[in-house]
Amino acid sequence: MSGIARSQWRIGLALLALTGLCACHPRTEKRPAPQAAPATVQALMDGVIDPNADQLWCAVATVRTPGGEVHRQPTTPEGWATVAAMADRLTEGAATLGETRQVGGDGHGRLADASTPGIRTAAQITQAIADDPPRFAAAAERLRAAASDARAAADRRDPAALLTAGAAMDAACEACHAAYWYPPGPPLPLPSPAVFARIGQSNLEPRSKP
Repeated sequence: MSGIARSQWRIGLALLALTGLCACHPRTEKRPAPQAAPATVQALMDGVIDPNADQLWCAVATVRTPGGEVHRQPTTPEGWATVAAMADRLTEGAATLGETRQVGGDGHGRLADASTPGIRTAAQITQAIADDPPRFAAAAERLRAAASDARAAADRRDPAALLTAGAAMDAACEACHAAYWYPPGPPLPLPSPAVFARIGQSNLEPRSKP
């Protein structure tokens, strides 16, 4: 998934891992342990939220192949455990996102779709978050709640519920991106989560060949 259509901040933030040098000389001073780099919106989106959301969306799907349609969903305890783990990572990432105020981008690489006319810059996004932090936290909470629902669906091994949670995740992502990242303008005419869920549910139903 790429660009505005799937809507994620895909940025290459290089996290610098500093390691202390061990020397045999007895007078070598012991260096302090390295400090973790602060979380940024772009780092969370690129390293945690985007990849785990993409995999959750693909966990239950209908794939068209030359031989016909293939309905994909977890079928083993291990498969459902993998889905649960992805949902946990997304839940934790969304919770961290709601507490994050640094966007990144400036000094680390351009935000995804930076060449799109009107796309908001890191500075503009930072200002929008600073203007109303609770609003941004609420947007992240919607994603966290949907990811938590995905975990519950995995625990029940319920493909239909996982699709419903995926629809809520998609709606949460698009609403947040429209508010903070996409070029300012009228709201995108997206279907409601209920419509997304009905579309997904239809993919689970067997289809007769013509």
